[in-house]
Amino acid sequence: MRARRASRTASGTLSSKGTKPFLNSKPALSPPGLLTQVHRPHRFLTFEDSQAPPQHEIANEDLLASLTARDVAILMALDQYRYLDRQQLEELFFQGPRSSQLRLRFLSQSGLLVSWRVRRQPGRIPRPSVFLLSSRGARVLAQLSGASPDPFVKRAEHARNRAFHVLHDIEANAFFVALTAASRSLRHQGLYHWVGERGCWRAYAEAHELGPIPDGWGRYLLPEGEVIFFLEWDRGTLKRARLRSKATYYRTYFRGRQRATTTNVLFVVPSVSREAQVREEIAAVVSGAASESCRFWTTTTERLQKEGPLGTIWRSTSSRVGLKCLAELPKQPRSAYSVDACIGKPAWWERRPAGGQGA
Repeated sequence: MRARRASRTASGTLSSKGTKPFLNSKPALSPPGLLTQVHRPHRFLTFEDSQAPPQHEIANEDLLASLTARDVAILMALDQYRYLDRQQLEELFFQGPRSSQLRLRFLSQSGLLVSWRVRRQPGRIPRPSVFLLSSRGARVLAQLSGASPDPFVKRAEHARNRAFHVLHDIEANAFFVALTAASRSLRHQGLYHWVGERGCWRAYAEAHELGPIPDGWGRYLLPEGEVIFFLEWDRGTLKRARLRSKATYYRTYFRGRQRATTTNVLFVVPSVSREAQVREEIAAVVSGAASESCRFWTTTTERLQKEGPLGTIWRSTSSRVGLKCLAELPKQPRSAYSVDACIGKPAWWERRPAGGQGA
């Protein structure tokens, strides 16, 4: 057999440190056996910084003067929820794709946002770009809030450097965004509070107590009351023992608390078979309990995508109860919060200077 000619072109992969390279080979990013600093949060997904350096440096005074209330709300949302893609930001803050693209590009080129361009392997469904708060954006937001910049910067750097569950977080955030989109045109109801996972953790820390950390907490306003819910977004990776311990933790925490029976825990699972597993583990925790506690509900991503978050998709742990919609779940008494200030309503950020997590 004839010997194959050696290629003199640049290698397609990074060369290991210590090897003898061609003149045009790429150097290694890290020593062999050590992880690089390139973000690879999913084996089928890679993130690239698509943020171009600003064409001209904008002075802080000029930058602050150019920011609108909506811009500040976008920075605050990324501080609260860590990861939001372009479509989610469009649903929350814009009327169409063109206006969102132009403004997000301005915020990125100003150094306030980090934009990750999502690349998927061939055959995979493409995803919109993911946006995060940059370190500079965190400092600007802290300056506008009159607070110390250190906590803001630490949260922004943590989101960028430890993006291990970014797909999970984006999907969980998508539930709340879909809920705001579904209720935008409804006159007497809407999502008033949306607290992210980190926000729930900080709330427990400020109260000096330990409680269940969901993927999000929400308050949905209705004319006759309000639905309080904890979201558990399950991608089918947790073992059944972990599911049971999570349900046990919820039940133990809310047992005997005021209005426990009107607190809802919503599990969104990827398939019908997974839903059966989750229901079995919850039933093992709920059955035979002497005292009242929170209520558990399950649905699948297929029902959620088909009917929407306000559809008749929620199944109780009791097999005797049929599917219910969110408005039919147990409710707490109606508060004084205004529906016009709910997330997703026209110019809602002007009525909510503290964002979706604040009053």
